[in-house]
Amino acid sequence: MTFLRTLCFITLLFNMSLQTSSANMLGKRLTFDSPLLSETREIQVLLPEGYNSNPKAHYPVIYLLDGDYIFNSAAGILDLMANKGQLIPDVILVGIADKGTDKYRQYMTPAGLTAPLKKEDAGRADMFLAYLKDELKPYITSTYRTSNNHILFGHSIAGLFVLNSMLESPTTFNTYLSSSPSLWLNDHAFVKKAEGVVKKINTQLNLYLSLGDETRMGQYRFIDLLDDQQPTNINWSFTHYPDENHNSVAMISFRNSIKSAFSCWYINEKVLHKIENPNSIVAQYQSCLALLNTEQAIPTPSIKAAVRYFYLHKEEDKIDDFLQQVKQKLPASESAFLMMFASYAGHFESPKAQLNLLLDNAERFNHSIEYVKAIAVAYEKLGEDKKAFSTYQNALTLAKEQKANQWQLNIINAKLLQLTK
Repeated sequence: MTFLRTLCFITLLFNMSLQTSSANMLGKRLTFDSPLLSETREIQVLLPEGYNSNPKAHYPVIYLLDGDYIFNSAAGILDLMANKGQLIPDVILVGIADKGTDKYRQYMTPAGLTAPLKKEDAGRADMFLAYLKDELKPYITSTYRTSNNHILFGHSIAGLFVLNSMLESPTTFNTYLSSSPSLWLNDHAFVKKAEGVVKKINTQLNLYLSLGDETRMGQYRFIDLLDDQQPTNINWSFTHYPDENHNSVAMISFRNSIKSAFSCWYINEKVLHKIENPNSIVAQYQSCLALLNTEQAIPTPSIKAAVRYFYLHKEEDKIDDFLQQVKQKLPASESAFLMMFASYAGHFESPKAQLNLLLDNAERFNHSIEYVKAIAVAYEKLGEDKKAFSTYQNALTLAKEQKANQWQLNIINAKLLQLTK
């Protein structure tokens, strides 16, 4: 009986632990069988907050090795940079779970070498790369609205895997982020392998290398190789973080490398205030979106600067032609431009003009929480509280269907409460 009680208690604790983990989990956890690896694999997928609000948008994908260890940190950084700061475009984040330390090291170690600490563990990186290339990536691209922009991030032994993947299959990813890679492994065997390969890579790719305050990682030998051979198809950079240790450098380098990879995305305020023609903003983002192989709404500050230009220069008569250009050249940004023009119309003309502009296009953008909220705001300005209330209710229903973040629900609920007083 004592044994059974103990067993039941342990089972209860285990179930409670599972429930707690599930409650704190970001994104969606997926489990499926891998024929290539002959085992069950797990991944964690986090979609951008506005994924369901803009069906015309497509997103770059970031694949995280050792995903269970760094997923939450990476998700927080991306939320701040993309959703909140708009320094980079929205992305899909895929965390790749491991299967325990020993197997993880085997999968991260290039074939022909032995994993750290256990000489009997032969490297199986070729198998894991095949899994990423032939199973995981096709699943992600067929299931979600992805753009042709795939980024692989790895730290430490996974940083070695990233570099080895770049040599073995350079076209699998567009950008390779390697943080403090374990290039010392097997007496710097990777650098010897790279000597005859880096110049033969015949596809354009980006490589971001980083290192903390560590010594004897072997990375400078690889940097010397890149510097000496000057491979024409590898756009590479290296950043040393002497004030970060081996663990802390992972997310610092992740954040800065990602920002660099999307450097064309954000235009700072000083530059925006100097624009002489709003069409230059459209042209710049056309080029940026083409470079990034993606399609989504451009940052709000850039939209605001373009719209502001027409009112500051009293060229409101050119707005319709400009909107036609946006619709043609930046289709995923059309609703955001319309909302901004409506806001300015409400300020410089009248709330009625603001509402009419939004209602003229309401049917096309009734899937957008922000667009529906903008209509509700216009009704509020006009004192039409009943219509504002019902429109906010529609926005709340939409937010729940799209599983919007809690802050979005809070804002709408607060508005509904305010309108009932």
